[in-house]
Amino acid sequence: MAGQDPRTESVAAAPLGSGAPGWSTGFVFLSSLLGRPILGSEGARIGRLVDVVVAPGEPYPPIVSLVYASPDHRRLTVPWSSVERLEGRRVVLRPTAAGEPLADPLPPDRLLLAAEVLDKQIVDVEGAKVVRVNDLHFLDIKGTLRLAHADVGFRGLVRRMGWERLVDGLVAGFSPKARYLKADLLLPWKLIQPLDSGREKVRLDIAQRQLAEIHPADLAEILEDLDRFQRAELFKRMDVATAAETLEESSAEITSELINQVPPERAADILEEMAPDDAADVLSELSHETRQELLGKMERPDAREVQALLGFPSRSAGGLMTTELVKLESEATVGAALSEIRRRAEELPLVYEIFVIDGAGALRGLCTLKDLVASDGSTPLGKVMRETPAAVSLDADVRDVADVAAKYNLVSVPVVDEAGRLRGMVTVDDILPEVLHGG
Repeated sequence: MAGQDPRTESVAAAPLGSGAPGWSTGFVFLSSLLGRPILGSEGARIGRLVDVVVAPGEPYPPIVSLVYASPDHRRLTVPWSSVERLEGRRVVLRPTAAGEPLADPLPPDRLLLAAEVLDKQIVDVEGAKVVRVNDLHFLDIKGTLRLAHADVGFRGLVRRMGWERLVDGLVAGFSPKARYLKADLLLPWKLIQPLDSGREKVRLDIAQRQLAEIHPADLAEILEDLDRFQRAELFKRMDVATAAETLEESSAEITSELINQVPPERAADILEEMAPDDAADVLSELSHETRQELLGKMERPDAREVQALLGFPSRSAGGLMTTELVKLESEATVGAALSEIRRRAEELPLVYEIFVIDGAGALRGLCTLKDLVASDGSTPLGKVMRETPAAVSLDADVRDVADVAAKYNLVSVPVVDEAGRLRGMVTVDDILPEVLHGG
């Protein structure tokens, strides 16, 4: 097993103390509870344990009731307060215990751990990946079992399958100091929040404030790994900026699916936050009616920009370009250029250079950030600018754009119309996916 994740805790198996409340503090895994015989007060077996119910509102929620299968195959429940003791591998109930039919569905503030959490996927925020819950770990605190961790490691799966002793023995025989024997991969339950997908309860180890800390490319991969119900729930938790950045990194299939699952007003807000070329890509995957509805709900300047880009073929320079760039006339000063970059810092995803135009909007040259920083603030751009190595037309194919970028070692390629007016730029990050996947 690879080195232990620093975010997890290492624990060694120990039996849960037996007796009435006041047991010594210990811990137990759900896999060791499931299947235990349930004994009535006179020692008669009345069923076997098949699930436990917790109230997930607390950081470490307590077991509030047990679910057992009776000999006649009914699913009954008893409150945890009816448990007198855990004796060996048996659960002994108090004399006053009486089983009640399990409510279907459960109240929204209750969670069946075996049915609704075990074997389900969670999102490991810090690892930025989707993992599966293989077991659940409880702490015994003053006679109450509290859910402490989700076990997402291989050891948890081995334990679930009942092979722990066999595998431990084999590993110990070959490598007595193996890390596998000492560590479980445990994620703290307090970081895991319940989500209701509409089909089943799922759990995602994620909080809204943490979403913005995950790189959009990682979030896009996580969305790909989830099913459509979980994907929709996770997307709904994102703020507008995070949702926009994630859609910019996602496949066309995922973006169209998700944008169709949020209210039109929120969808329009997300599209406004995206780069115009990416927003156009998303809209191009939607039906004509949906596209027009969302354009109608967007702010007018944003809608006009995106609408113009929709008029170009998707693999043309016009379809790939972004209009979010800095362009100033040659008479403007270096100081004015730097001020413009600062003013638009929030809306500009990346700034490689600024473009210099004449009064008619025709491209005349460019200035790199290095040029600007190294020049006096009062110097006109016309005296600092350098010649643009190359530009492409609006109808240029993506491969032609890629060839220009490679030939002149450009990070961005300016796009001009027939009159030479600067219309936008195509960046390398937009070129590569088209070249690699477009054939």
